[in-house]
Parts: sequence; C-alpha cells; structure tokens
Amino acid sequence: VGGLTLIASAQEKGESKTVEGELVDLHCYAAGGATGEEHGRTCGAKCAKSGIPVAVLIDGKAWTLATNPRPLADSVGKQVRVTGSQNEPTLTFLAEKVEVKDGENWKEVKLNDAHHKGSKSES
Repeated sequence: VGGLTLIASAQEKGESKTVEGELVDLHCYAAGGATGEEHGRTCGAKCAKSGIPVAVLIDGKAWTLATNPRPLADSVGKQVRVTGSQNEPTLTFLAEKVEVKDGENWKEVKLNDAHHKGSKSES
C-alpha cells in the first residue's frame, strides 16, 4: 500500500509538459483505427458531442484526455497541443490546456468540466 501511495502522490504532483498530436474519439479509434479530419468532421465530432472520450495520438499511443470531450468535438481529427501531466500506467493525460492548430496559429479550446471552469477562449 505504501508503494501505491507514493506512486499516486508522484502522479498528483506530475511535471507539466506539452505534447502535440492528432485528437481522436476513442470509440472509432479503438474499433477500427479511425483518424483524420474527414472522420473528425463527421463521426468523430458526433462521438465527442455524445460524451465519448477523446485522446491525443502521441508516438503511436492514444492518450485519453481526462476532461469533458464535448468542448473538443469540433477539434477531432485535427492537430492539438496539450499541456498537462501524463499518467503513464493508465495512458491518461491530465490536461491543463488544449490548443488546436488553426493554420499556422494555435487557438485555445475552453475546457468545461469540474476541474476547468473559466478556461480561456472557446474553439
């Protein structure tokens, strides 16, 4: 139990880092590897709007974003930049900030869940 407490404590105080990758909805990605902007505009957005979790693909791994997927629905299939801490054993990213690539610029998406009230601009 002491070892588990140490791991949980280290993960809570995890170092913040920023990564980039494609945002995917986990249902279609897990079921058949669906990626890309075309899928994102159609099915991927519907999945995220319905509450299906989203993930960012980093080095061939799908890291689940521990946040409400609805505000990210219009970003499925696009390149995102996520800042937060990673929980390696669960492949979960505790997102502090999510930005979507818009041309050459990055636009922050307003996260809306119990941990992200009042984040910046909405995508």
